[in-house]
Amino acid sequence: MSIGGLILASSGASAAVASQDDGDVLAALASTAQTDEAPDVLSNNADPTQVRVTVPDNSADPVVINSGAAEIEVSLPGAPADSSAVGGGLVGFDGGDGSTAVPVVKNDGSVQLVSVINGVLSATEYRYELGLPDGATLEPVDGGGVAVTAADGIVLYAILAPWAVDANGVAVQHVTHDASTAYPVVADPWLGGTWTESWAWYSGITRIAMTPTLFAKAACPGNIPCAATWQGAAQTELANAQVNSTNKAKIKKATTGNQIGCHMVGGAFKSPWNLETSAADKGLLGFIASACN
Repeated sequence: MSIGGLILASSGASAAVASQDDGDVLAALASTAQTDEAPDVLSNNADPTQVRVTVPDNSADPVVINSGAAEIEVSLPGAPADSSAVGGGLVGFDGGDGSTAVPVVKNDGSVQLVSVINGVLSATEYRYELGLPDGATLEPVDGGGVAVTAADGIVLYAILAPWAVDANGVAVQHVTHDASTAYPVVADPWLGGTWTESWAWYSGITRIAMTPTLFAKAACPGNIPCAATWQGAAQTELANAQVNSTNKAKIKKATTGNQIGCHMVGGAFKSPWNLETSAADKGLLGFIASACN
């Protein structure tokens, strides 16, 4: 297993701000449900053991995620600490730097790696060491985000935008907090490796209804470059789920991939995503212009 570095550096672009002087971690997480900038951290959560995720008892050990195509380990930021219940079935780890790390496991096996930043003296950089499968690397993607990519080019996991990768191959998220900020601040790298919850063929096996995972829905609403990047990962996963080569070939067609991308952008929270594999390909922008039809 190789090691990759993931840095969360404080910047407001992907953070949700909780009420002033509210030091309660659960209240800070609940506040994200009231913003347009952040997903609702407390929705669609799961018992980690039911979705192949292990949350440690002490943050000296990593979070282990095995819900995608391979196992990946993520070390939480801050000093090692025992877990403590924060409510809502979640546990937190006091980083000793004015922040609390809260791994939030979703029902699709993805994980929001939340940092609750408590005040102006809190750390401004949060480092996540990633234990990657042998040969895998961290790669920046268009539209923001980072791909955990296998040696053969297959995307094993996605880390959602806004992210960049520095010259050393370290992923960096920028979120600014200072004396003018209302605390606590909630910031979260969201890492996932599955895009399809279920699927079914219709219309003489030319239309496939793809039910996306929560992670797939959250990946790219309104973000065309993001969809152009991740639609291939979702398409590959759906194709690999097919039991015969004819149906695999239908899913691998450019028209199918571009319809997946269209739904990521303009119909993310519609379910299922109906994909017409026999439709003429219009390209991603063409399908977006025609409401994915």
